[in-house]
Amino acid sequence: MKRTDGLKTRQVHLDFHTSPRIKGVAVDFSPAEYAMTLKRARVNSVTTFAKCHHGMSYYDTKVGVKHPHLKRDLMGEMIMACHDNGINAPVYISVCWDENIAEKHPEWRHVDAEGNAIAHGMMKPHWRNVCLNTPYADYVAAQAVEIMKNYDVDGFFFDIVTHPGNGCYCRWCAGDRKALKLDVSEAGLRKHKEIVLERFMSRMTALVKERAPDATIFYNGCVKIGMRQSLRHFTHLEIESLPSGQWGYDHFPFYVRHCGTLGKDLLGMTACFHKSWADFGSVKNLAALEYECFSMIAHGCACSVGDQMHPRGALNKATYDRLGEVYSQVEKKEKWCLGAKPVSQIGLLSVAATKPVAGFMHPSDVGAMRMLLETHHQFDVLDAGADFSKYKLLLLPDEALV
Repeated sequence: MKRTDGLKTRQVHLDFHTSPRIKGVAVDFSPAEYAMTLKRARVNSVTTFAKCHHGMSYYDTKVGVKHPHLKRDLMGEMIMACHDNGINAPVYISVCWDENIAEKHPEWRHVDAEGNAIAHGMMKPHWRNVCLNTPYADYVAAQAVEIMKNYDVDGFFFDIVTHPGNGCYCRWCAGDRKALKLDVSEAGLRKHKEIVLERFMSRMTALVKERAPDATIFYNGCVKIGMRQSLRHFTHLEIESLPSGQWGYDHFPFYVRHCGTLGKDLLGMTACFHKSWADFGSVKNLAALEYECFSMIAHGCACSVGDQMHPRGALNKATYDRLGEVYSQVEKKEKWCLGAKPVSQIGLLSVAATKPVAGFMHPSDVGAMRMLLETHHQFDVLDAGADFSKYKLLLLPDEALV
């Protein structure tokens, strides 16, 4: 499978979710040191933050809100430092988590059937969800256009692109469902969710292709079994899967065997943290990071390892020393791995292909996958739109519907 020019092989997904209360933002940032740290770690692409979950922008913006304690065009300097050293710098925009907007426009937030605002997480404080069916979508679109107008953009990573499965009851969603003649049954709400997400992705992809036709485009939160209708909005697929976090060690082998059937270039994503996102101060042990990255290239994926830069703008030396240990090995092996296609004799029809599934995977899917892995069979995970004729054996897990 031919790889797109814009998708590089050894990436860092660099977060910078920095509260507006934090001072001294990026005062220690050195473009030269930043680029050299990445090069020493054999990194050839870094997802570069434009706007974080707090709703703060890290570039000179007239549309958004620049972090109040940032005195430089940080994103612009990072992109230039990367490009001067042959490193790609796709841009990161947090979408449905924007604390600044959630505070200023509470009417734009996701609301449940009882009229309560929907937020992510069991603990407080938490991220407050903003609805893409409101004028907030215009705000996100304007930010993307502003970035493409003022910067040399390699791509966009739109994060937290989501809509509640049990429905949003803000006045825009309620009016939209009425116009679409959709009720508030489980099926009606699920259909409306698909419409809202499809509408947003279609709009954003058209904007990007018009102004930056060679840019990569990815919507995080939308990779799932049964995503074929939205594939046209993605240039590639990224499989966010931190085994030591909530994803577990079953997630990546399951999803990579499905995403590999969809005809897109693939990027696997783990993180440098010992546990999960924002496990600050930790560095993943060498064996774990090797296992995770080698699993990616063994399945034909490019690699991405997540990190978060310190608010003062310096990368952690220990993190990038560790990353360099692994990426130097990936660099030597990748020419034999990337673009390879598995020859699978078995198709595993996911339960999610025939009925809604809560969470990442259905237990029946996991059980069937483990049996196939442990008995060393080559298999693909299929949705209802797959070509079954390619396989000598089609397996239906316990709860699949015929």
